[in-house]
Parts: sequence; C-alpha cells; structure tokens
Amino acid sequence: MRVLPALIAVGGTASFAAAQRVISMGIGKTKRLPPLHKRADPILQELHNNLTGGGYYAEVSVGTPPQTVRLVVDTGSSDVWVLDSNADLCTSRSMQEVHGGGCIATFDPSESSTYTALSDAPFQIAYLDGSSANGTYFQDHINIGGTEIESLQMGLAEEATINSGLLGIGYSTNVAARDPYPNIIDLLEEQGLIAIRAYSLWLNAYSADIGTLLFGGVDTEKFVGELIAVPILPDSRTGIYHSFAVTLSSLVLNYTDGNTDIIIQQPMPVILDSGTTLTYLPRRIAYNIFSALGAVDDTLYTGLVYIDCAYLRSGLTFDFQFGGRSGPLVRVPVNEVVLDNIGEYVEMGLPIPPGMPFADDVCSFGIHPADQGIYLLGDTFLRSAYVVYDLENHVVAMAQAHINSSRSNVLEITRDGIPDVSGFASQVTAEQTATGLPGPGGILPTITVTASPDPNDGENAGSKTLTAPPAWEVAAVAAVAGLSGLMGVGLFVL
Repeated sequence: MRVLPALIAVGGTASFAAAQRVISMGIGKTKRLPPLHKRADPILQELHNNLTGGGYYAEVSVGTPPQTVRLVVDTGSSDVWVLDSNADLCTSRSMQEVHGGGCIATFDPSESSTYTALSDAPFQIAYLDGSSANGTYFQDHINIGGTEIESLQMGLAEEATINSGLLGIGYSTNVAARDPYPNIIDLLEEQGLIAIRAYSLWLNAYSADIGTLLFGGVDTEKFVGELIAVPILPDSRTGIYHSFAVTLSSLVLNYTDGNTDIIIQQPMPVILDSGTTLTYLPRRIAYNIFSALGAVDDTLYTGLVYIDCAYLRSGLTFDFQFGGRSGPLVRVPVNEVVLDNIGEYVEMGLPIPPGMPFADDVCSFGIHPADQGIYLLGDTFLRSAYVVYDLENHVVAMAQAHINSSRSNVLEITRDGIPDVSGFASQVTAEQTATGLPGPGGILPTITVTASPDPNDGENAGSKTLTAPPAWEVAAVAAVAGLSGLMGVGLFVL
C-alpha cells in the first residue's frame, strides 16, 4: 500500500437546528490515482488496492488541543483507530519501501491533555489481505462534524502495515477488543448527540469527489422514491447482531434492447460494507457475469478483472433487489462498475494479459469473485444506493441514490425509527459516468440463508412502507463464532 494523495472537501459542520440532533460529515475520496510502487515481484493485490477511486474519508480531530486526522469510513468494522506518530510504518524507511509509502495522518498522544492510556487493553486487528495494525487502546475526545464526543475508546496503532486509520461505524459487538465496549455510535446516543443509533450514507457517483454521512438523520434530497426497510441478519445461534448482513434476493443484468440475464434468483446473504470498494460475489455467479460481458479474470496475478471500456457507452444496468419482489430495488448503471482507470498504470508498467481482444481499450471491472463464503456489496454498489443503517431496530433502509444532488432536506431519525418519507420526486437519470477480523482468534464463519416468499408477495405487489418491511423470512446460520469476522477491509482499498 502507498501514501494517499491529499483529500478534498472533507469534514463538515453541524448546521442543523438545535431541535434536530443530526451530525453531518462530508466524506471525500482520493482525487487522483496514487503512483505505482515499483516492485521486483509481480504487481499483485497491492496495485488493485489503489485502482477503484480510493476509499471514502472523513476528517475528524482527536485530543486536546485537537489534532486533525483523516479516517476511512467503514460500515464493516466497529473500532475507531488512529496511527501513532511514532508507528513503525511512519518512521521506518524499509517498511515504507515494502508497503509503498508512509503514513498520511497520525496522532501524537503526548500532545493531548485529555489522553488516557488503557494499558491493559491491547489493540490488535488483522485484515483479509494480510495487513494489520497493533497497539493499545486509549480514551480521548473526538470531534466529528463540529460535534465533540467525550472519552471515546480508540485504538492507537504502534505497529501497522496500513497508512491510514479507520472510522468503524458498525455494531459494538464487532470491536476488535476481547471485551466489547461502547463504540462511537453508542456514545453518540449515550451523550445525547443523536436520538437513536442510526445513520445514513450517501457516497454519490464514482465521478463525484464527495458524499455525506449523517449521524442521526436522513436527507430526503439524496434519494429517489421511498425508503424501504429490510431486516439485518443476526447470528442465528446467539441472536447477536455483528454486521450489516441482509438478504439479496435477485440480481438482474439489463440490456438496452430489452433483454435481461437473471444472475441471482435464490436469496443469499450479503454484507453492505463501505470499507470495500468493490463488490464480491460467489465465484460461480461472478463468472456468469464475466461470461456474459466478456470480462477477463486476472485476480490471481494483478488482482484485477478486465473488461472492455466500450461497456461504458452501452447503457447496461444491474438491478439489485433485497428481501423479495416488494423489497428495495437499486439500479446500478454500468459506469459504476466498469472503471476507466487502467490507462495510467499501463503507461507505468502494468502487465495486461496477452490475447485480450479489447487490450487497446481496457477498463477494470468492479465485481470480483469471492471464495471465502463472505459476499460483500462495496462501493461499486453503494454509490447507487442511499442507505440508512438503524442499529437500534436492526434494519437497513434503502432507496435509489439521487446522484449529484446539490440540495438538502435533513430529517432527524427519532426513537420511532427511520422516517417514513419519500425522497426526490423524479426518477434518477443514469449519467454516463477495511474491515477487520477480531485480533484474538477471529475465524471466518460460513452463512447460509433460507427464505420463504409471502404468498401475497405477487408479481404486482406494491412497495411496502417502513412500517411493513418486505416479507421474507430470513435465517442466518453461522457455522462458527458468528458474523464478527464478516468484514471487508481486507478487500478494501487504501
């Protein structure tokens, strides 16, 4: 991994009426592709980890006086952690050579008068790509969107192979510590800063530079039509909620001539993970898509899937539907999954596999095969969705994102749950445009989903409101310690 370029327009202010307990944060992403790090060995996952537009970052401040750090926004993990200013990656030239650069934002605990070390609480987190961060936990104040949270427990990484910390905003049951603690979502509610443990995420289009994270609120100008809720899947053995796993009931590829390919028609569990820039589907399903579109799987060598850039002009769309025929449907335009980001790297030495018929016009594809039994809908899906994560009522509400919306109408999420509201009135026009395994003993579980459609959920069933979620009876069956390992930062782009 390598040093990330400067970010733009991140951070935000809480600019809402005092009666509305909503905290707004602007989130930004890398504005340009980072340089290719020359290595003697083949270009593997390390290159792939910087090709998809970069992760989404929030600017926060930690300590007293405040020290500004930029953290990756990750719905797939639950710890907030920062890099110590003396971390090995930040000071060791040899490590920087190996991992492609130094640290981009660090925290110096000696400069904060409100810093409290938790020496008996080791911080240790490992990711699916082999990267990791180790250190200790500490408590200090953190300011997000102009709002200060007091005495948040955070990880302080003294050893790391990752050049940026994370803003984990998942369930506190999934923190890396041996003993769960109140994480940032819990403290926002406990300190009266939001009414309920819920937030909404609008990443905006691939071509856009910024999106919005709203703690405690929804923005009706950022989505189209109605928000429709689906249940989050708990660990069926313990009943505990660990991750934002939901039921994907169908996936359809739409061609401009009116023909379709049904890619998925049996329900399967997927995790909504903003810390993963790509979408990872079962290998058989991914290969069906590759076959339909002529994509070339080179994940074993470069870590990439190649596709003809001509598809950017094809008008293809992917329909992801959740929880059955009356559940939320999100249409993903082809320009969100076909990414025109290879040319610069070809000039710098990226080896394109020989024999590809589209070698002169090659793009990367934002859908990849997954073998771990962990299926993730990352940013190549989430940019087309407006998603509300309700950790209190264990539901996720989704609607089609209103891309590049410049207007805002924020409503508070109260104890009654997500507001039953409609978003932007017109249909969206498709423009042609890290998640950690628990440190001690994290094991990847296997999940299956069984579903029974409601007999009344027919072909012409109308949309259901938030008070009547789509009727699929979903059971998540965890083969090992639950869903705590189902995170995607190992696949996530730094």
